[in-house]
Amino acid sequence: MDPSQRPGMTHAHTTPATSLARQVWMPALALAAGALAQWLLDLDRFVALAWALFLLAAVLFGLWSRGIPERDGDVPLPATPFRVRWPWLALAAALALLAWVNLGGNVLTAVGVAAWGAALLGALLAVWPGRSLRRLVRDQRVHLSWPTVGVLVAMAVAAFFRLHRIGTIPLEMGPDLPLNQFNIAQILAGEYPIFFTSHPGREGLFFYLAAPVAAALGLSHGSIKVTSALVGILTVPAVYWLGRELYDRWAGVLAAGFLAISHWHIMLTRVGYRASLMPLLVALSWLFLLRGLRRGRAHDYALSGLWAGLGLQTYNAFMVAPPLFVGVLLIAWAGRRRLDVNVHGRAIAMWVLVALLAALPLARYASEDAESYLYRVATRATDREQPLPEGLAATLVGNAGRAAAMFHHVGDIVYTTNVPHHRQLGFGTGVLFVLGLGYAACHGRRKQVWTVWLLLPGFLMPSIMALAFPAEVPSAVRSIGALPAAVILPALATRRLGEGLATAWRKGGRVTRLAGAGMVLAVLIGLVGEAVAVYPLYFRDYVWHQPHHNQSISLKLAQTIDRYHGEGDVYLMIWPHWYDGNAVRAQLRHAHLRRAPQAWNNERWELRPGEPPLDGAPGRVTVILHPDERATLQLLQEHYERYAVLEERWEDGSVALRVFVGER
Repeated sequence: MDPSQRPGMTHAHTTPATSLARQVWMPALALAAGALAQWLLDLDRFVALAWALFLLAAVLFGLWSRGIPERDGDVPLPATPFRVRWPWLALAAALALLAWVNLGGNVLTAVGVAAWGAALLGALLAVWPGRSLRRLVRDQRVHLSWPTVGVLVAMAVAAFFRLHRIGTIPLEMGPDLPLNQFNIAQILAGEYPIFFTSHPGREGLFFYLAAPVAAALGLSHGSIKVTSALVGILTVPAVYWLGRELYDRWAGVLAAGFLAISHWHIMLTRVGYRASLMPLLVALSWLFLLRGLRRGRAHDYALSGLWAGLGLQTYNAFMVAPPLFVGVLLIAWAGRRRLDVNVHGRAIAMWVLVALLAALPLARYASEDAESYLYRVATRATDREQPLPEGLAATLVGNAGRAAAMFHHVGDIVYTTNVPHHRQLGFGTGVLFVLGLGYAACHGRRKQVWTVWLLLPGFLMPSIMALAFPAEVPSAVRSIGALPAAVILPALATRRLGEGLATAWRKGGRVTRLAGAGMVLAVLIGLVGEAVAVYPLYFRDYVWHQPHHNQSISLKLAQTIDRYHGEGDVYLMIWPHWYDGNAVRAQLRHAHLRRAPQAWNNERWELRPGEPPLDGAPGRVTVILHPDERATLQLLQEHYERYAVLEERWEDGSVALRVFVGER
């Protein structure tokens, strides 16, 4: 019997006062140490001390969290019978073989796609629980609880940050989006490749999702950005479900909120990159994998494999995901008794089987042209494009260090996906991220939180392995698979902090309550401040770092070509690093050029006598020049008796380009 419960004994509290004080002051010290560390890193001063303070904060929070009682974290769920309907699985295998035969030549044929979809459906039916459709719909019905309201608010915030002024920010297409647009145009024109071979090669799932949006809104830079923004908004509820599975519903709400205000995610999902799909599919695959480990249900493992297999068709950095998830399964299988998981060889086999089925079209292409499929990865990890640096081990360690430091110190330098050098996490999120690491280190078994420790560094590997281009590390795009873990950790820390302080509030004295309330207020002010600070960070700082402060030279050139195209031939003089020709062609809107944008190719490095535009048939000729291209302008003036030189200007009044209009 507990001595405090013996007859005749009285006590003021079931928890000693010293323990209650510890429940307040230890997390307060952890938060203070973390905040001081982040402040020092932002100042770029005493960097070594800052990392030591972060370590102290993680240790303090981890030790403190061990003393807070768990609610239901270590109670394993009863195992569910792992049932497989073998006839359905055999049918799925036969349909997969039919799909394989009909998906050759890098073409999604009607028969091949139908067989592939039917094979996936057959595999899911082979493991799906025997419930009526009515019961299934009833079980998935959304109840308007406070956590549900929280998720809806997070989605509304996410929608604002991802759709507000989407048509004009960012305005410059850059080098990648024009090719994406041409790939989507292929689909709208009736071509259906499995893998898009335009340099350096692109997986196609995002393009097939963007095609219906383009069909509805018109194919443009804007419609591509809208597609990625919608994907970003849909990632918010997926992260909520993941946080709910790892802890509880309120942890899920917090994770959704952290994602909604994540400038890392906002910037990536507003650009129009296919990598915007990666966090969504990572979160879904991780979610169903956790459900499988806790419940042992075959269909959870199948759904996890489905999302992982589809993820391979999003972005090449997703190649690390299947090995990582299989690694989770193998670790869980090896330690199944200690980790309280429901996993066995059949579950792992089911995961792998469905993942292979989901990736079947891409696997078919890779079997035919592995060199093209792996080209982009090879250019970064090998000497395919440029020689590897001397001292590969030192390069690898340096890459790993920069990739780890991007969360709090120096982030991606590329203006399209970050404010150059700005850390990838917000101030408050970054501090709580470190506390979450401390919690995960001490409570790894709680609902399989240990999986964070494998997946977080694992999804940094695509960035770390850029051995041939270490200057590209860290990469916000290649590391984007780590984002779900990066918002889950601060959510776990915040939820754990709230539980501990609630206990101290119920049982502590006046001083303890005031200290706890002050800490809660400080955290709330910090997170609200972070949410407010995201707006100027993106809509001011990010805009400022865009080319010409978010004025697009490629768009201006395309508009100028459209304006003069009907009045005669239009030529564009190439100037080093002036514009991207693909971006210009992608934004042409003249009726003739819109039907065949590749038809316009009147770009010239130099003008030669006897060739257009210096010589040719009578009529009007327009030549667009860089403002500093004086020699070419003088040559044109010498060849034309009748001409005019016009200027297009930026918003600040500076000359953007010159237009020579001459008549022969």
